[in-house]
Amino acid sequence: MSEVTWTHRWLPDILRLIPVDVKSLIDVGCGRGIIGALVRIYRDPKRLVGIDIFKPYLDFCRKMNFYDELYERNLMETPLPFDGKEFDVATCIEVIEHIPKENGLRLLEELERIAKIVIVSAPNIYFPQKAYDNNIFQRHVSEWCVKDFRKRGYNVLGVGDFVVFGRRIPYLSFLFSKFSYMMPNFSEVLLAYRQ
Repeated sequence: MSEVTWTHRWLPDILRLIPVDVKSLIDVGCGRGIIGALVRIYRDPKRLVGIDIFKPYLDFCRKMNFYDELYERNLMETPLPFDGKEFDVATCIEVIEHIPKENGLRLLEELERIAKIVIVSAPNIYFPQKAYDNNIFQRHVSEWCVKDFRKRGYNVLGVGDFVVFGRRIPYLSFLFSKFSYMMPNFSEVLLAYRQ
């Protein structure tokens, strides 16, 4: 049984960035397959690929039949085994904060190489996270900010709670979360995309 009992409230924002007529999508760091399930239901591409390092997540995705292909791979090992622009879209949702920054930057380069559109989300504030779900790879090891993505040509939206000096203010952070959409520097979570 999974320890995860919540989901990201910005999933509709991610789905809006994926073209309705997408033909191929790779979900990098697919986890338990939430992106695969949404894309299968609402976009139905001809090819849907999931890649993750944690075998129990891949086993779950295989059982649920979310993806056409699944690969077990350490995302710190680049290049990825795919051709240039092999995919219409690459998603990497809440993944890069789990690998060292240098490896995360190389992973972004790989996503940009293998896909026409890249969609990434990451916390905008560093907070320690231990392993959960019996998955040692769930620990947070790097910090990401708006400029990390913008200097690579990404558009960046704030999709989390409003934060001031990297901190949530009880009740107010949630109330003002809509303001963070266009002011991502004040958002708890970043959604970056590049076409």
